[in-house]
Amino acid sequence: MKKLSLSIAIALLVSVSFLSAQTLDKVLANYFEVTGQETMLASKNSKSTGKMIQMGMEIPFVQHAAAPNKFHLAATFQGMTLIQTYNGTEGWSLNPFAGQTEPQPMSEDELKAMKVQADYEGMLWNWKEKGYVATLEENEEVEGADCYVVKLVSENGDTYTNYIDAENYVAIKLHAKVKIQGQEVESETFMSNFQEGDGFIFPGKIETRANGQVVSTIVLETTELNVELDSTFFDKPTK
Repeated sequence: MKKLSLSIAIALLVSVSFLSAQTLDKVLANYFEVTGQETMLASKNSKSTGKMIQMGMEIPFVQHAAAPNKFHLAATFQGMTLIQTYNGTEGWSLNPFAGQTEPQPMSEDELKAMKVQADYEGMLWNWKEKGYVATLEENEEVEGADCYVVKLVSENGDTYTNYIDAENYVAIKLHAKVKIQGQEVESETFMSNFQEGDGFIFPGKIETRANGQVVSTIVLETTELNVELDSTFFDKPTK
């Protein structure tokens, strides 16, 4: 009888685990279909324009990204341009607002953050191959919307909790808990005002909040795919 009870318990555990995995797969499959993941995977790069709003200032920017994990940002304000580049291995920053006149290599923490930001496919695509552990948590409400909660834990213990609108299947919030200089730092990012591109959608508004207060806002005005870029575009910037 004990052996029979144990067998039933194991069978139930396997069934629940399988059901959970299938549910996670279904949520992600719907999310990828709605957001146009197939279109993004078929493209080689993207270009976005918009503005950053911080402390009452509006700073126009142009952002480029390329598969599999390259990134370039140029933000211009008062005649000066901040540039960040990442070629998939190395990253640099040229920040004249901080008195920099030469490109500076990114720190270890900056590179870790940039690696996540520059993931052209998005962290939820092929999460297992990227070293994450993914779980589907209990649904939560975010600003009135019922959300599926997909939690990713990286190999170094950082966590990224994605909140996917259960009705529209778009990600409307990301809660990150990462270690920076040995300290655990949390941040919340809210996505809204979704826009249609050519076979994909993107958030027109991205807010970063701390303690419930908006710290910065990014307004994305346009996003286009497969633009012409020089092969060295994502390397160390020149003045």
